[in-house]
Amino acid sequence: MDRQIEQIVRDISSLKVQGARNVAKSAVEALIVQVIKSRAKSRDELYSELLEVGDALASARPTEPMMRNAINDAVKFTYMQIKTRPAQDVEALKKMVVREASAYFKKMETDHKKICDYGARLIPEGGIVVTHCHSSTVTGILKRAKDLDVDFEVVALETRPRLQGRITAKELSDYGITTTLAVDGAANLLIKDADLCMVGADAIGSMGDLINKVGTSTVAHIARMHDVSFYSAAELYKYDPLTLFGNREGIEERNASEVWDGEPKKVKVRNPAFDATAARYINGYITELGVVPPQALFGIAMAKLGLKVD
Repeated sequence: MDRQIEQIVRDISSLKVQGARNVAKSAVEALIVQVIKSRAKSRDELYSELLEVGDALASARPTEPMMRNAINDAVKFTYMQIKTRPAQDVEALKKMVVREASAYFKKMETDHKKICDYGARLIPEGGIVVTHCHSSTVTGILKRAKDLDVDFEVVALETRPRLQGRITAKELSDYGITTTLAVDGAANLLIKDADLCMVGADAIGSMGDLINKVGTSTVAHIARMHDVSFYSAAELYKYDPLTLFGNREGIEERNASEVWDGEPKKVKVRNPAFDATAARYINGYITELGVVPPQALFGIAMAKLGLKVD
């Protein structure tokens, strides 16, 4: 595997690349690098290389269906080109794959803009929005609301142990949005005075359940207790079709040193990166096709991914 691709895999695994959208982008970039630098003599050899790189990328982070769906699209496209265009040589195939993969970036930006437009309409004038962790989609929505001259405030939970909430707070504050950073333990105190909670998504299961940064389910439960609406901003590519067949979305357990570097020998440290929020606690998913209730997400997402159940 090319060194540049190995570095991308390491960056994804080590969280140097954060956020489902950025992880998916990096994965597609790695596939493009592989195709451009490939010395494959045949189309089947090129296909095998893509499978190898795709497997390495997918294993770098277990809870990233958006990345897996993007990889699957590229691999599937390559396979279909081989099957339907027998006269096509390997160089022509490489150009087609690079063109198709590159188009994914434009599609991502188009979908992102639509989500920001739909989500901004949910932000009430004079309202308070609580966020958890850092999501480029959520910050995009809040910036869009600011552009529309909506006057509101944001409370960003700091999100232990990696403190991604600080990224959110700084980004929004720099944009001119009144933002308060608070410790995760203050969630109940702050959410009861909020108008809505909005988080991103790392994965969505077949029943509409949300997998997101650990602590998200706590925010959702508290929001329900105080009758505060809870939304997740998510491209439909974050839907994991494997959960339809009983596969459970993996909950990544990260290094204990992120929580306590040098903990006492008799102390066990847990550092789950994600948790699951049941669909019943979610008012809606803000997607590129509009605000969708969790119960309706299955059919819409399957159509978006070009999948069907026989």
